[in-house]
Amino acid sequence: MSASMGGGHDQVAAEIARRLRERGHQVQLLDLLRLLPVGIGSAIRSGYAMTLRHAPGRYQRVYDRFADPDEARHLVEPLVRLLVPAARDAVRAADPDAVVTTFHLAATVVGRLRMDGILRAPALVVLTEFAPHALWLSPGNDAYLCLSPQGREIAAEHVGERAFWLGPLAPLTPGFLNKAAAGGGRIDGGDRPFVVLSTGAWGVATNLVLTVRALAESGRYSPLVLCGRNRRLLGHLDRATGPGHALGWRDDIAELLAGSYALVENSGGQTCTEAFGAGTPVVAHVPLPGHGLAAADHLTRVGAVTRTDDPHDLLAALDSLGPGAPARSHQIECARALFRPDSTDLLENLVKTT
Repeated sequence: MSASMGGGHDQVAAEIARRLRERGHQVQLLDLLRLLPVGIGSAIRSGYAMTLRHAPGRYQRVYDRFADPDEARHLVEPLVRLLVPAARDAVRAADPDAVVTTFHLAATVVGRLRMDGILRAPALVVLTEFAPHALWLSPGNDAYLCLSPQGREIAAEHVGERAFWLGPLAPLTPGFLNKAAAGGGRIDGGDRPFVVLSTGAWGVATNLVLTVRALAESGRYSPLVLCGRNRRLLGHLDRATGPGHALGWRDDIAELLAGSYALVENSGGQTCTEAFGAGTPVVAHVPLPGHGLAAADHLTRVGAVTRTDDPHDLLAALDSLGPGAPARSHQIECARALFRPDSTDLLENLVKTT
């Protein structure tokens, strides 16, 4: 059970489904927002995107309430009550051996069904954010699978032995790692190494034009912006910075990142974990409020990213991650350490035995 809020939750759900199907399991994907009455799910999705773009301070205040379990549950209780009947019917119709959620509100709803005895099968929560908050750790679920060992420790303070370290569900290819550690790639053999800037599926970023110009005018890097599905942003960048710096939706992100000098991103989402898997250094630049700031702080502490907040610091950070630089190798190794080589085994065993 996922939710079409951006792309990360659905991408993780799809990867879980792929891995389990390869091992002979039957998997059904369900979008939580589709369980809401007509129009409400799309309104929530649109409202969230608009808040991120135009009222980031308000989103940060909402996110801050997620830190307190009572505040978090109070905040989402109206939606949970609206969702529980439809989720109950969907679960009964599917009659699953386990339910896996990849969205915090879905975890809250499924946990409620489990506590009420409506769901008899185990409920597993796969977190898609590096910093666990109270909604991810909603009561009633049987296991909480975190992206990092440090995240597992945070979760364990609240849910005890039900917290596990699963690691990112993204490719970890030794060839990519060796290529990046050797000095970073060039996408098409140009004179300047390419730096990929990610704005997520919705194309949300702060001071993006200023950042692109600073990189291009430095003479040291060639910026390439992933605009997601935001065609308006794509056109705006073409006009403001000249053609050749922006791309629309791509399905070959892992390959693109493997041929890049570094990734500059702002949310700690799935593109970030794909860069970790490709062995490409990541700079968390002007993180988005809420989950973006929390992820940047978390990943900076574990050494997996470099954090910057203005173009001058961004250039300095990129310079420090040059070919053969100790900072580059150290950051790649810290990111690589987030992955579990047996993550699929752990996931399958928990599905079977929890």
